Amino acid sequence: MTRERLRSLVRELVFEGGSVPDWHEDAACAGMDETVFFPPTETGLLGAARVEQAKQVCAGCPVQAACLAEAMTREPPLARYGVFGGLSATERGRLYVQLRDHARHLDALADMPSRRARWRERRRDSRRALRGLPRPPQR
Repeated sequence: MTRERLRSLVRELVFEGGSVPDWHEDAACAGMDETVFFPPTETGLLGAARVEQAKQVCAGCPVQAACLAEAMTREPPLARYGVFGGLSATERGRLYVQLRDHARHLDALADMPSRRARWRERRRDSRRALRGLPRPPQR
């Protein structure tokens, strides 16, 4: 699954109210030792090696997007931990910020037609005023 496809699926599930199916039984990690995905307080090379091992399991998982979306909708932003959907806690934090900013941008774009209409109306009103014409009645 490409990174862009994964992002679009997560965006759909997290920000557009899609439902997360029950995916746990189909996960590539089902039955694996959970310390692979939630390493104890290891840092440095050992911690990085465990994170990479978890990401390799996630890379071929058929339910990677659902796993990631569930993690992003359930976990509190300051309590991110472990690997979900092939992303570490730090990577999920960055992705959440990107998706949130993208959602704000889409909201602003969706509001643009009404902004344009108001701008055109004000422009027409000012032109009418310059010509000495009365304003049209309000609807």
